[in-house]
Amino acid sequence: MAPIRSSNLERSRWRSKCREELSKHIQKKVGILIEPSQVRLVTGGDDLYTWKVLPQKKHLFSKNISDHSIGAYKELCEGIDSAFEAVPVTTTTQTRSAEDVQETLISTEPPQASFSAKIDELREENENLERELKQWKDQATAESKLRQESEQEQSQLRDANQTLQCELQKSAMAADYFRSNISQYSQMVARIMPLMEELRNGLNLDGVSDDFGTWHIHPEVTNDVG
Repeated sequence: MAPIRSSNLERSRWRSKCREELSKHIQKKVGILIEPSQVRLVTGGDDLYTWKVLPQKKHLFSKNISDHSIGAYKELCEGIDSAFEAVPVTTTTQTRSAEDVQETLISTEPPQASFSAKIDELREENENLERELKQWKDQATAESKLRQESEQEQSQLRDANQTLQCELQKSAMAADYFRSNISQYSQMVARIMPLMEELRNGLNLDGVSDDFGTWHIHPEVTNDVG
């Protein structure tokens, strides 16, 4: 008789471990005890349980336990309660007789919180987180818009202030220019006035009126004409 290969022994050990873990899981979740040798991944209408599986692990439930590899057994053991769970089948789908059920099933304690409930709870939490994240995003968008508007207003105010400063500088330069001209004109007037006064005094001769308009003829001039 040929010796049993160590790989076959390892596969057999993992298959037995997988069946035991799944049997315990069914007992905990569904409230019934199924002998490890009777655990099925591909359930039928006669089974009192079925499997609820995440999409990425459905390939594990496409064939019987005995057809799987060591890697699949490890995946099954690791995925219990996290990637799949056993759920009870409704009474309308239970076609087994009471005698058939008693052969492989033993009633135990009520099932604990289901994997479905956990999934629903996680889904609700995820939806709440998504709503909260959306609120934060909307708030951040609104704050960013307000900040941009504020920065734009500040930029406009800076431009307006710069324009005003330029206008004020131009006005100040114009005022200085006019003040300088007025000062120069005042100095010119101050210099001209004495000259005009001297000229006026010089023209106030005999024969010249004070208003520079009427001339008086001397008697000597009249006699010469006569």
